[in-house]
Amino acid sequence: MATTLGYAEPIDAEFANDPFPSKVGGKPRWLDPTCPLEADRIVCDECSKPMVLLMQLSAPEDDPPEAFHRMLYVFICHNGICHKAGAKRCMRAFRSQLPEENAVYVEDNIDGEDEDDIEWVMAEGVVRAPVCVVCGLLGNKACSKCHKRRYCSRSHQIADWDAGHKAQCCGDNQIKPESTQHLRKLQRMIYPEHVIVSEEEPECGDSDDEDDDGEDTENINPESQAVVPVTKERVEDSEVEVDPAFMKFQKRIQKNPDQVLRYARIPDSDETAKPLFVSDSDQPQAKDISNCANCGATREFEFQIMPQMINYLSIDSVDPNSIDWGTLLVYTCSRNCSSSSTRYIEEVICRQQFSSHGIGQKYMRAYHGDETAFTKQFDSLDI
Repeated sequence: MATTLGYAEPIDAEFANDPFPSKVGGKPRWLDPTCPLEADRIVCDECSKPMVLLMQLSAPEDDPPEAFHRMLYVFICHNGICHKAGAKRCMRAFRSQLPEENAVYVEDNIDGEDEDDIEWVMAEGVVRAPVCVVCGLLGNKACSKCHKRRYCSRSHQIADWDAGHKAQCCGDNQIKPESTQHLRKLQRMIYPEHVIVSEEEPECGDSDDEDDDGEDTENINPESQAVVPVTKERVEDSEVEVDPAFMKFQKRIQKNPDQVLRYARIPDSDETAKPLFVSDSDQPQAKDISNCANCGATREFEFQIMPQMINYLSIDSVDPNSIDWGTLLVYTCSRNCSSSSTRYIEEVICRQQFSSHGIGQKYMRAYHGDETAFTKQFDSLDI
């Protein structure tokens, strides 16, 4: 089954005008800007503060017609300590969609002939809802003095006040321009923005028992696939400790080491998309992937976020309390259902960490001196 790989790249002028961008970080680009997501739906269960956007992905589908425009959003808590808890407490995934004919977008055919020349633009008269100046969620609250700054929550109002709005606010509907320092402080409250570009992964074997070149993963030579320079002692250690899933993961991504996302869903296919697990342990079970709460249909694996994405988040990887994951797996409704009561249907996100046992305790100690640093430094591994 073909897999599409996503890579993070700097934003450009074209990105600014894209109504359906796939991106890492920044503020959400809402599919329906008249109806942003409310903060109370993505409050972290650990710290009780709104989560921020990790990434959004444009994934339109023809069936059903209501999914013609389709966007997936992933939010996570900005506080690394909260990620010591389960993923369901500090991470959320949502799906939003619109039919081809809707009140928000209209076609703009540049040349009038080729369908590829069709662009979607905002319909005349569409009024964007106010959004939070900190995170971009629905701004249903306002500064009580100037009434100009909008917020999603009390916590973000306080954060903006401390960051510089205290000096900016003049009261009586008056406000001074934001200072450079104020803007920088606000930028640090969300993740840096990058556009996600995609390409299809080269054809390879996808058997559960074989790696990408058709080789038995149980017989992979640890020295040729090692994550660190290998001595005879470490080879013996790895033959005992390294699990086949990690070796398969390592070999698969070494062909495209900068990938931040893997998209595997193929609409109308009889094949079931499968994740690329990072370990034989801690894999999501059926009980972890509930049926769609909106329509009752089963959820299917759609895409996964790779550990390389962490490198684009300006996170201190040395801090033991920083955010970390082996891979994040997103499962979505198999029917692409819609709801008359909300634009945002919550889906399921699961987190799988690297197994310290599965990749070899001695490997980790030899390379970093302690096992906690391994996942935070994953991109530096020689794979």
